[in-house]
Amino acid sequence: MLTSDRGFLGLGQAVITAIALVGLAACGSTYGTGTGDGGGTPPPPTAVAVAYCSGLEPAWVAFQDGDGAWTRVLPSSAAGRVTFDAPFSSTRGAVATLNRSDNLTFVSVLYGTPAELETVGDTNPRDCGPFAAKTLLGTVAGLGTDDVAFVSGPFFSRVRARVDNTFEVKALPSGPRDLLGMLTNGAGAVTGFILRRDIDLPDSTTMPVLDYAAPEAFAPAVANVSLLGLGGESATTGTQVLTSNAEIAVTLQTNPTTDVTRPYVALPETQLLPGDLQTLSASVSAINGSARSATLYFRAPTDRTLTLGAPLNPPTFTTVATAPLLQLRAHFVPQNDYDRSAVITYQQGTTTIVVVSMTAAYAALTGAGYDLVVPDLSSAAGFDPAWTLHPGEAVLWNAVRIGGTLGMGRDAAPSDGTNRRSVSGIGTIAAQ
Repeated sequence: MLTSDRGFLGLGQAVITAIALVGLAACGSTYGTGTGDGGGTPPPPTAVAVAYCSGLEPAWVAFQDGDGAWTRVLPSSAAGRVTFDAPFSSTRGAVATLNRSDNLTFVSVLYGTPAELETVGDTNPRDCGPFAAKTLLGTVAGLGTDDVAFVSGPFFSRVRARVDNTFEVKALPSGPRDLLGMLTNGAGAVTGFILRRDIDLPDSTTMPVLDYAAPEAFAPAVANVSLLGLGGESATTGTQVLTSNAEIAVTLQTNPTTDVTRPYVALPETQLLPGDLQTLSASVSAINGSARSATLYFRAPTDRTLTLGAPLNPPTFTTVATAPLLQLRAHFVPQNDYDRSAVITYQQGTTTIVVVSMTAAYAALTGAGYDLVVPDLSSAAGFDPAWTLHPGEAVLWNAVRIGGTLGMGRDAAPSDGTNRRSVSGIGTIAAQ
């Protein structure tokens, strides 16, 4: 029986922690050959290279060529990158990775075409090291009586200036990083910004004063967004800026409202460098734990329209096997609004997370549609059965469907006008 369980919502932070604190890759066997998709002359091998910035790589990686055996691969390192290479003779395959932090294990499996498998890597400069965290100190000035100042950095960190107008930005990744100061009035409206570029100061350094009466301060740009597909629900909206070295929240997330048209705040396009983008997002969360969101990438803050996709058609679950490990199947029916991929995340206890995702291309190649099965990885060298699901304990699940024009993975390169839609839902599978 499947039931809703809001306790699953705490999974997100655990996943972020697991990815942020990956260990070094372990040793194991070399790669073997998988099988193809059918008869006829097999195509020439396709080289797949899953690359990470050094320090972001998983602790364990295995590939599956077509329906062949899962086989572990070892990494190679060069020029600050760690790469896992494998040849593919099939037009489809899968990659499995393990990240871990303390007692948390995070196994992720992607079924896709050989080219799509490369998207699990991460060489995004906004994520890459060096990773030694530091704290920067500062003071704000030029505030009115009721004004409140905030300072935001990468990874959506935000601090509020104290009553004495001082602040500390903690856990700031080392290297050049952009910082955004924001000023709000007594009514909570944004009245000013200061954008500092390429800040690279030693730990515990005091930055020059952020003075909102000085020339570097600038007024926000305000435009309207209309939400299509809202359906009478309440939605929050928010904006971010993406620079070469940071993703920074521009505004605080708004309170939920049923307004179809509402204002949004962004940076003026004159404050952006070539390659910078902004994002405008809307999110709807229902009482039963389901959620829908839409995001648009843009440069100029003009009146915009965001289209939310349809509610989630929850997957149906079946048990493939209970021995030696628990293998669950999640089957998704097609939903036109979410035409890129389907994802199912399982959490068992407080230490085990397993994610299985499938691209639309893979689903079409198999003829079975979105049929996401937790694979048996026990035959791959170095795989520890403790990393995956086991019978005898309930499993929390979170299903996600994704659509839009944004590419896959952290290395996806959005452009002005790129969009993304997603929908999710949660529940519980009783112990098998």
